[in-house]
Amino acid sequence: MERIIINLDKAPSERWHWLKDYKKETNNLLKYYLEDLSSAGIFETYIDTYKTLFISEDYQEEIACVSQYSDFSENQVLITNLYYDALKFVFGCTSFCVTNQKEKLHARNLDWWSENNILGEFTKLFDFQRNGETRYSLVSWPGFIGALSGVKPGKFSITLNAVLSNEAPQFAIPITFLIRDVLENAETFDQAVKMLSETSIASDCLLMVVGTNDGESVVIERTPTAFKWRHPENGQLIVTNEYLALTDNKQTNDTLQLTASGRHRRVQELLNDKTPSSINDYFDVLSDDEVKMGITVQQMIFDPANGDIYLKI
Repeated sequence: MERIIINLDKAPSERWHWLKDYKKETNNLLKYYLEDLSSAGIFETYIDTYKTLFISEDYQEEIACVSQYSDFSENQVLITNLYYDALKFVFGCTSFCVTNQKEKLHARNLDWWSENNILGEFTKLFDFQRNGETRYSLVSWPGFIGALSGVKPGKFSITLNAVLSNEAPQFAIPITFLIRDVLENAETFDQAVKMLSETSIASDCLLMVVGTNDGESVVIERTPTAFKWRHPENGQLIVTNEYLALTDNKQTNDTLQLTASGRHRRVQELLNDKTPSSINDYFDVLSDDEVKMGITVQQMIFDPANGDIYLKI
């Protein structure tokens, strides 16, 4: 898998100049996002106020840099980066961690429908570096500056799963930008969990955070303004696409829940039957016929201790 360095020592307006060699991929991805979002009520007439209130100047400059190497305006690039908050009903996702082992690995399927599997085909690994040292890494795509799945070596890893609550969306920071903020600025597992739990966000989500020390594994169940933590049971921590702690906020009969419970039970069955002892064992769980979905575009395993990423597309 191709790895690309994002140099955080450069000005934000210069960090994405490498996209000049990936213009076709960037344009295809942005076009795909915008076509989907055209039916989600997200229009450029509303984006300027949102950008001023909730998107940092650094991220605005990065968006402008992405725009420079695409055929789309800055506002259009920003709108595509809000994809999760606008269209999270097209996501699935299954994540798990076995916590009663010396080595804690964070396994995750990213389930996201796309035509011609462009999200799988265009996947890249991004290493965000300062002074030549990788501060954190993302599994992502050209033109997307936020984070759905990332790891900070020696500290923690974070993955995002979609969910729907009965709470209305809020004008607040998009969760994918908050995850990147946390990877960049939090120096401990506890700091990361606090930021992800207490910051108001635009829409619902489920966040798995896995640290390097004993007791450092949690699922944060979020609505825009509320949160509850879910901790491992019997040495296992599993998350799909349903609230198990924030049950009062649970929206019934939503599309995300159609397979969520079944996938959760199946992962639990597989872990009870055999505790994974190798990377291949973790991938076997992710690839089980009752866990992996037809829309799975990325399968990944993070090792928070050293920042290693194992990835299948």
